[in-house]
Amino acid sequence: MDFTGFMAAFALAAFWVNTLLIAGAGWSECAGLRRRYAFLSRGTGARRGVVTAAGADGVVALYTVVQVGRSNGRGPILFHDRSRGSRVLGGVVALADGERRELAEGAAAEVWVSGLPRAAACPDTASFAGALPAATRAAGWERRLELPLRVGDTIWLAGQVDGELVIADADPRRWLARVTWWTAALVLGLLVVAGACTAACLWPPVFGTVSKLGAFAGLVAFNLFQLVGKLHHDAIQPPSLRVLDGQWSAPRGR
Repeated sequence: MDFTGFMAAFALAAFWVNTLLIAGAGWSECAGLRRRYAFLSRGTGARRGVVTAAGADGVVALYTVVQVGRSNGRGPILFHDRSRGSRVLGGVVALADGERRELAEGAAAEVWVSGLPRAAACPDTASFAGALPAATRAAGWERRLELPLRVGDTIWLAGQVDGELVIADADPRRWLARVTWWTAALVLGLLVVAGACTAACLWPPVFGTVSKLGAFAGLVAFNLFQLVGKLHHDAIQPPSLRVLDGQWSAPRGR
């Protein structure tokens, strides 16, 4: 094997090591989430009910995200999450099977809510103009997003009040199923693409046109796999830990 062949073999080995590390990391993270939320698939898993009584202002639970937005004064306001948290204000949930579950104020729980991206969107031109001066300062503009679960809302309870508890406005078992399928698609997709690139690299004659195109495809895939791994990591996070970030662009005037 000459030097060119050695370097080609080394590059191909590095490509596969990178592929297997990313696939393994994704699978390991998924397995960790499935262990952490194993109670979603045990017994009844998640139980649907309706909030019949609640604490202050009819709110039984609250999910909060604090963000800081910054802008150079000409472009959009870019946000990054500073903190997020869940809070139980107390109340009563009438479950579908007739049981009534009481949620004590301050109980440890994860609150999962949908609609957060809509709540974070820029509502109008006046809001953007009002936030822009503060966003151009070094400290940025801080905003607090609160999504409540109220009396009359249909929610799902999973886990025990004195232990692991998830309060969600959508069936959390669907999230767990999506996490599993997305991870399986990631691992299978990485292996299929890596295998296709390898087959093209080794297509005879080696270092011929097809082989060179395969090497170029492998180089592109090598860089894209890391991005795909990062996107997968963000996508499978539970709703209470999912990064929101986002930006406000100046709405077009009428």
